[in-house]
Amino acid sequence: MFPDLTSPDLITVSEAPYDVIDQAIQWIPVAKDTRLAARLWRPDIFDAVPVVIEIIPYRRQDGTLPVDERIHPYWAGHGVAALRVDLRGCGDSDGILEDEYLKLEQDDAISIIKWAATQPWCNGNVGMTGLSWGGFASLQVAARRPKYLKAIIAIGATVDRYNDDIHYKNGCLLNENFGWGSSLTAFTTRPPDPVTVGEKWREIWLERLENLNFFAANWFKHQTRDQYWEHGSICENFDDINIPVMIVSGWNDLYVNALPALMDNIKGYCHAVCGPWAHHFPHLGTPGPSYDYLGASLAWWKQWLGKNEISPHSEKTHLTFIKDSAEPNPFDLSVAGRWIEGKNWPPSIEIKHKYLSEAGLTDKVVKASPIQIHCPVETGAEAGEWIPHCSGSEIPGCQKSIDAQSICFDSDILEKHIDVFGRPELIISLQSNAPTGNLIARLCDVSPSGNSELVSIGVLNLTHRNGSKSPILMPIGETQSLKLKMDNTGHRFLPGQKIRIALSTAYWPFVWPAADNPTLILAEQPACLSLPMLVNLEEKSVQPNRPIAPPTSALTHKRLPNSKREVKYDFHQNKTILTIEDDLGELLYHKHNLVTSAVKHESYEISDSDPLSSKAEISWNFEYTRDNWTAQTITETILTNDKKYYFLTAKVRAYEQRKKIFEKSFTHKIIRVTGKAS
Repeated sequence: MFPDLTSPDLITVSEAPYDVIDQAIQWIPVAKDTRLAARLWRPDIFDAVPVVIEIIPYRRQDGTLPVDERIHPYWAGHGVAALRVDLRGCGDSDGILEDEYLKLEQDDAISIIKWAATQPWCNGNVGMTGLSWGGFASLQVAARRPKYLKAIIAIGATVDRYNDDIHYKNGCLLNENFGWGSSLTAFTTRPPDPVTVGEKWREIWLERLENLNFFAANWFKHQTRDQYWEHGSICENFDDINIPVMIVSGWNDLYVNALPALMDNIKGYCHAVCGPWAHHFPHLGTPGPSYDYLGASLAWWKQWLGKNEISPHSEKTHLTFIKDSAEPNPFDLSVAGRWIEGKNWPPSIEIKHKYLSEAGLTDKVVKASPIQIHCPVETGAEAGEWIPHCSGSEIPGCQKSIDAQSICFDSDILEKHIDVFGRPELIISLQSNAPTGNLIARLCDVSPSGNSELVSIGVLNLTHRNGSKSPILMPIGETQSLKLKMDNTGHRFLPGQKIRIALSTAYWPFVWPAADNPTLILAEQPACLSLPMLVNLEEKSVQPNRPIAPPTSALTHKRLPNSKREVKYDFHQNKTILTIEDDLGELLYHKHNLVTSAVKHESYEISDSDPLSSKAEISWNFEYTRDNWTAQTITETILTNDKKYYFLTAKVRAYEQRKKIFEKSFTHKIIRVTGKAS
């Protein structure tokens, strides 16, 4: 499901101090015989101005056009130019996209920064920004310290490509490793626009198709935290970044851990913003409330990209939404809570310890009882998406059905509120009856009605209990102590609620099953849940300005978007099946008369008691038309596994004028890395 562009608080604004020059195609040379396609907005004035660059692979002519036009023209109309660039091998740009976040990609960005800074309309100061890929790239390029780059805003980004992206998490294989690999492959099959590149469009398209990668296959070959993942992970050396950073995320986004990581570790100025929204730009995202991101970002650019050089300082500031307990409803467009603003980091935190006992969570230091943790392999089927994009079925809803398949430890009913702010941590000792397996811990907020709201989650591949560089198999029947750090959160547990920690050995299909689904037994040692709590509110409550944005793009929905999500149980085959259909609709872009259509189908199935039966199938169908021109691509991918291997297949077909002109298949058999014996 992909979001619309209207948050509940959004105000549309049309007026700006300056007229805007909108240049639909700007070619930027980055290497010999290689140029990248960009769209440039700049104020129609004689004075030189700063420029902000966004470089992503999602097609400025159509894919991100509706979002771009609700951000970049605003900056340009207020005196900051904006340059939206198609990544190498994407959209209308030259070259081939070979993988995520390569050094070549960073080199291209540095060339673009230099090109932009030396244009006669630019004052020589450049910023870089983006959501997701663009946020990653902003951090990575900042670490390269190009001369003209003076500040960045990274939204929905990470500092650790292995543990805090869509590939792996503490050694657990995330299903998005396959899902995003399938989607990125499909995205890369799309043709350039003949209106932009001219008659050579077909030659460029065929070259892309012939050199196409099935991106997921490479990611499956790197199952431990090796040099492949260290590249581009800012956490390898935070000191590489020496310019001001604004880091933005939402509590319903995967990318929340980058905020405390950057605030704790970079030496220069850092400003963190976290609201309740999902994986989207905050002024456009849901659930709300949001804040005036465009106004805040414009002030940021003017502060750091002005004519006068400002020496960055080490101040750390934040604007954070603390969500209140609520009956979970993923379709809510707005949630209850309050904004706090702080000028000191870290804030005043007290660690509250709770211990797992047979009676639940207790404040007393007690030894855990020998309770078994083992759940059905399909546990988690109703959980939503790892990276929701907006309010709706992608956001995790009530956890009751998942809790029922897990082992839960509840606190007493709270007599006063508790503000959890930071990363909860679980220290636990247990035994296993199998050499491999996963442990999932969920922190939930349980209402008097029994509904369970997800607050934070942590996952651990048990063979990665001592780190993800050299996995070690679990010794059968021997007690192992392990630490599980959960995701960053900001949540107020209200009086009358209960705190719940839910433990399971599966969370499918979020987490791809390990080779074994073990039975774990708590050792008779203290098992401790540590909750970071706000205790001294140096942070003051604030009410941010409502979000604003330029008007929506000129386009017509010839077919409205539609999303379906169903979980079924096949009694004949003892199989759970999750199906998802995301029809992005058929859009006519009035600006250049292009019509686009995109439909995605996903299917995940798993058989009772068999972690090796898990299967994923994903297909994408893209179609582009204008007048008598038609181009279409269909991409189909499948993932299965056995005890020793992952099996990945993909097929790509391309059509011109409804006739097939290209077909390519991929088949990969990749050994599963489990670990060495202890």
